[in-house]
Amino acid sequence: MPKNPRTFLPAVLATTLGLFTAAVAQAEGPDHAATYERLKTLAGTWTGKMEDPLEGPPVTVRYEVVSNGKAVIEYQNPGQTFEMVTVYYLANGKLQATHYCGAGNQPTYRLGEKSTADLALLEFDGGTGFDADKDGHVHKGDIRFISANRIEHQWFHYVGPKEMGSTHWFLERQIKTPLEPVEPVTAPVQSEGPAA
Repeated sequence: MPKNPRTFLPAVLATTLGLFTAAVAQAEGPDHAATYERLKTLAGTWTGKMEDPLEGPPVTVRYEVVSNGKAVIEYQNPGQTFEMVTVYYLANGKLQATHYCGAGNQPTYRLGEKSTADLALLEFDGGTGFDADKDGHVHKGDIRFISANRIEHQWFHYVGPKEMGSTHWFLERQIKTPLEPVEPVTAPVQSEGPAA
C-alpha cells in the first residue's frame, strides 16, 4: 500500500479518467468537420515531385473552395493532358470524396476511422463507371498535413482487389510574393547657371 493514500487515490482517478476520455475520443472516430476545414486551408497552387521528393517528375495540384464553402476541388496536373479532379465534401456530417479519373471512372471515398488531425485516410466507398472486382481504379488515398505549406499525397491503384502500386506526391504551397516596390523615376534637376 502506498505511504500516502490521500495522494494515491486522486492520481489513480485522474489516470483512469484520462484513459477513459482517450478511449471515448478514439471510439468516436475522426473529426470529419475539422478534417474538411483543414482541406479548405489548402486553397491555392501546390507544386512538387512525384515518388522522389528531390528528383522525381514534377507535379502540380490546385485546390479551390467552391459552392459557398461546401466543396473543395482538387485539380491534379491542371491544364495537362491527363488532368483529373477530386471533389471533397461533407454529406450528413461525414467527409466524402469523388475522384473523376482520366480513365473514365468515378471511385468514391469516405474518411477512414484511423484518420488523425494530420492524416486524412480516404477509404474506398464504391463508385461508378467500373467494376471494382475486376477493373483498374484508384482504390484509396491519403493526405498527410506536414505543415501549413507542405503536404504529402498518396493514391493507391488497384486492378480488381489487387494493389498494383501507388503514386506519392511531395508538395509545397506556391506562395505569391509581392512585387518589389518600384522607385519613382524622376528627371534630373538641371541646375541653372549664374545669371548673366
